[in-house]
Amino acid sequence: MFLNKSHRPVWAEINIDAIRSNLIYIKSKLSQDINIMGVVKADAYGHGAITVSQELLKLGVEYLAVSNIDEAIELRNAGLSSPLLLFGPVETPEFGKLIQFNVFPSVFSVDYARELSESYRYRGVFPKVHIKIDSGMGRLGIPVEDALLDIEQISKIEGMIIDGIYSHYPSADEDIPYSEQQTLHFTKLIADIRRLGIKVKHFHIANSAGIQNLPASCGEPYTMVRPGLSLYGYSTQKNPDIQNSMSLKGRITAINKMKKGATVSYLRTYTVKESNEQIAVLPLGYADGIPTILSNKLKVKIKNKLYPVVGRICMDFMMISLGQNPEKIQVGDEVTVFGEGAASVEYFGKLCHKIPYEVTCGITKRVPRIYTRKEDERKTIE
Repeated sequence: MFLNKSHRPVWAEINIDAIRSNLIYIKSKLSQDINIMGVVKADAYGHGAITVSQELLKLGVEYLAVSNIDEAIELRNAGLSSPLLLFGPVETPEFGKLIQFNVFPSVFSVDYARELSESYRYRGVFPKVHIKIDSGMGRLGIPVEDALLDIEQISKIEGMIIDGIYSHYPSADEDIPYSEQQTLHFTKLIADIRRLGIKVKHFHIANSAGIQNLPASCGEPYTMVRPGLSLYGYSTQKNPDIQNSMSLKGRITAINKMKKGATVSYLRTYTVKESNEQIAVLPLGYADGIPTILSNKLKVKIKNKLYPVVGRICMDFMMISLGQNPEKIQVGDEVTVFGEGAASVEYFGKLCHKIPYEVTCGITKRVPRIYTRKEDERKTIE
């Protein structure tokens, strides 16, 4: 286990073995020659981008992807040298950082490509890019109906190297017919690009849901997939083949014996039901990513039994009713808020009307991440 140097007895435990198992499952869904781009944006969906990226590269992931230049710089400063794609746009004054840190930018228009090329050539290098196609997301990218002409123009810009062309599914987990049409449109575009002899190394569209539901996006003519959520073991659908990799835990810091009729926490939303009811205090609250909407709803695990969170969740604390405490729970005992026999991340999210992405990304920086694996390697995470 990687040790927790925090003085606060709370942590998010990241199971590296689960991530490894999830990656093996993802690979089983792919043609043999398909590359994997591990999506580690938003601090690897809250799991810790540096450590997760290191593990993914050890396991054979070829590319990594992040959202912004600061996330890219963090990985480069940690010594990671793999190909690295930046999904989001970069402002002109920041183009030099793309070169300095060897990051592949995404290109969203012919004008953007020209501006990028001029900046690179001024510095004596040529840009290596991935062109983003909007095939139905309505967010960033060249509209698929205009894409062939624009890609041809971009390919003729002096020194421009097109490492990849990609698109993104908005609803591959729910609207399969729409996503299949997207795939057909993008596949036709690929055929047209090849017919014109434009050199492109990679074509990719499949995210986690695409890998699960759209096999046509995981083989020829596609050369790469971009798993994100499924790497970490979560799904917006039921998928028993992947494992949640994050568990949120802490240790009880106090146990109070309360009189019948006493109330607990802000706004007095919980009234003690019996004399000598014992209320445990756990130092996790909404500043750590536990929404107040879970007050008087969530159940947590202590000694393999579920106990209700009672009263309003505070900024730094939540309270748990132990009843008469027949299990003789004590200060210092471990509590699991989600994962490992408590609520799954998906169910936790359902209770507070959030998707799994929001749950894990919402666990804040003041909660240390601790990494576990079978080898139980001893390493401290700052």
